[in-house]
Amino acid sequence: MSSHSSLLVDIGGTNMRYAYANKKDITDEKILSNISDQKISNTLCDLLSNPQIKNTVIAAAGPRLGNKIKMTNREIIIDGDFLGRKFKLANSQVLNDWEAVGYAVDEMTLKQIKRGKSKSNVDLMIGPGTGLGFAIVSDGKVIPTEIGNTKLHSKLLLNNLGIKPSKSFAVLEDAISGPGISRAYQSRYKKKLSPEEIVLLAKKRNPKAKFIIYGFVDNLIQFMQDVSIAYLPRRILLGGSLITDLAYLLKDNKFLRHYTDHPKDQHTDILNSVEINLITSKTPALKGCFNYLYKS
Repeated sequence: MSSHSSLLVDIGGTNMRYAYANKKDITDEKILSNISDQKISNTLCDLLSNPQIKNTVIAAAGPRLGNKIKMTNREIIIDGDFLGRKFKLANSQVLNDWEAVGYAVDEMTLKQIKRGKSKSNVDLMIGPGTGLGFAIVSDGKVIPTEIGNTKLHSKLLLNNLGIKPSKSFAVLEDAISGPGISRAYQSRYKKKLSPEEIVLLAKKRNPKAKFIIYGFVDNLIQFMQDVSIAYLPRRILLGGSLITDLAYLLKDNKFLRHYTDHPKDQHTDILNSVEINLITSKTPALKGCFNYLYKS
């Protein structure tokens, strides 16, 4: 760690990533996979106990209220002010996970899957994982949202998955997330599989898995269309391991035609103007934490 006095942390539903930083760079990036809530708490305390650490920025999934996040995919509360007092830190900040990704928007590596020509100053960040991450970036300002936990889902999304309304599909991210894929498969076929298993089966042309995955992609494309009409962006940036696994479908012309299909010509023109990219950077949330600390 040497002269690196800052700790950057990204806590997801499955993994925890962390790294050290100073004003010049990020170093010693590490990932702890399939980590429990208790181990996250213990690891975070151990890392912050190091007297060399003077600053921390922690990204986590959940709505940020002030400087505190109650995670939506774990039984963890992260209180930046409390951690700052406990470990005598000069700076201690928590960010929503996709808020952190938004702060890295100008330094990401991207792979374009649809060209665009919009002159808008708005970028939309979308990441279906253990939930549905969504953030808006406008002129360098990052606006996190909890759109995944709204009740904006419709029967269309459930029909795409071949399932009926139930308590298991109460909010939008229940139909557009990794756990949503598993629940849909279990609801329709009475067998529990992980999202990764279902994606793999779909790639092997298993008809049941293909139905669920194609329905999921239809739902994602519908969501992308809806937020494009709502926010008139220049670009959509898609990220996360699930997106990486499904990139072969997202690049398919059939699905791209679905994105631009709208009953009104004026809105079809809007959709045609939006550029769509895949985020290929490995740890954009950590980079965003760095930028928030040293560049914002």
